[in-house]
Amino acid sequence: MSANKSSKSPKVNKLRQFYTGLKNRFHTTHHEASKWLTEKGLDVDTLKSAGKGAITATTLAGAVISSKPVDAQMMDKILGINSEKKDEIAAQITLEEHDEIVNKMKSYVKNPPGHLENEDELYLEQQISDMLGFEVTAELDGHRLNHSIGIMGGEQHLMRFPTDTLNQHDAYQQAGIAPARGAFGWFTEGGELTQKAIQREKYYFAVQTLYLSDWNQNYKDLKPWYKYRKMVAINPADGIAAVGVVGDAGPAQWVGKQFGGSPEIIREGKIWSKEAKGRVILMFVDDPEDLVPLGVIDINDYKKQLAEGTKEA
Repeated sequence: MSANKSSKSPKVNKLRQFYTGLKNRFHTTHHEASKWLTEKGLDVDTLKSAGKGAITATTLAGAVISSKPVDAQMMDKILGINSEKKDEIAAQITLEEHDEIVNKMKSYVKNPPGHLENEDELYLEQQISDMLGFEVTAELDGHRLNHSIGIMGGEQHLMRFPTDTLNQHDAYQQAGIAPARGAFGWFTEGGELTQKAIQREKYYFAVQTLYLSDWNQNYKDLKPWYKYRKMVAINPADGIAAVGVVGDAGPAQWVGKQFGGSPEIIREGKIWSKEAKGRVILMFVDDPEDLVPLGVIDINDYKKQLAEGTKEA
């Protein structure tokens, strides 16, 4: 039963396609390592089996990032590279990988608004999830916006309760306040302005639910699913991520933007910096237990930690 369910999972199917693509790319771009595997009677599929994984995978990784012969690298390891040196090399490689991921994201956001190819999208989901420490995905529970890459415009504050006024919002009052409540209703919980309600309005996204192909037919089911749905916007140009919730619908197509962000998201996320110019990646946060806090994350902090690890090593 579980196997049948897995075979029908879009996520599992995407993983299989991505894995197949990686294997094919490995054999076509790393001829020496591929030949070495063949000569040793090994295959990429069996690297993790029969106790071969640790040694073979480490050797293979070394082969991919250097020009030294594979067997020579194996001898280096057998003859004894000390653990401190290994940690230093690993930290350096991880730092390089981080830069590569950020550079890829910078190039992705320059694409026309829409979605990436399946393999690139899955790569991005996995890398952002690892980088941020929580699950990020372009499609969640079978739901997907019309864009995961696009331009984010600035929105006004939203009324959190019927008598809310601009001067009751504690920051960025120059952004103004919308004259009516957002498309998903008041932010209060049981009529109370809780701390969670305050945070949701502070860090909200406007997304184009009204342009979903099945919105008119499935409005009653889709609206509650999207209401306060947690998402994350990545501004790779400035190395900042902003976690927020879906709090409004829009912007209109004629505006030429695909997403909207609260004053806090726009300013704290530097969405309209000289480098970013509104270009972001917007994905769902898979957080059923509501453990991921709303607010901004400095992606460069992760790089600083990696750099410090390299120095200590």
